[in-house]
This record gives sequence, structure tokens and C-alpha cells, in this order.
Amino acid sequence: MSDAKIIIAESSDIMLNGIADILNENPFIEIVGKALRYNHLCALIEQTPHDMVVLGPMITEKFSHQLMGYLVNRFPEIKIVQINLDDDKQIIYSKIQRVTLSQEA
Repeated sequence: MSDAKIIIAESSDIMLNGIADILNENPFIEIVGKALRYNHLCALIEQTPHDMVVLGPMITEKFSHQLMGYLVNRFPEIKIVQINLDDDKQIIYSKIQRVTLSQEA
């Protein structure tokens, strides 16, 4: 996996920090921002150089279709990884790797 700059969005601060802890274990991942709310996420996307946005399970469960629609419409080039509640570390890394490889292609 090549280096990936990631913004994490999650509506639960406990889940947000848990996802950050998991991703911080990987030396090829750099967390460049964390957001608990949509407005903060949009500001981070606009102001922070990043490769992708990782959406946590709580925020996608609550706002999945709305959030994805808003993000894709507002930021057409955005790369998004959605984490499900039952995803383990390996599944999360493989989802990120798929998006990273698709960027390199």
C-alpha cells in the first residue's frame, strides 16, 4: 500500500478515535483530519490535501444516502471508503488499498 492521506468522518467521537487508532497502526496511512459533523468534514475536504475520506459506521448508518449524495455532488473527484460496523482491521485496510490502487491506475 502506498502512502495515503486520509480524512476520517464519524458522528461518534468514540468510534472516530477508534478508527484513528486502527489507521495509525499502519505506517503508510497519514490521518490529516477528523470530523464529527458534515460542515466540519466539508471544510476539511476543501482546506486539507487528502487522498480519500473514510466514513465511519455510525455516520453512514444515520446519513448514508444523503451524505454520499452531498459529498459526491459537492466534491465530484472525492474518493470515499465506507466502514461497516462489522469490518475488522484487515477489511478496513483492504478497502483503503482498493481505493488507493484505483487512484494509481
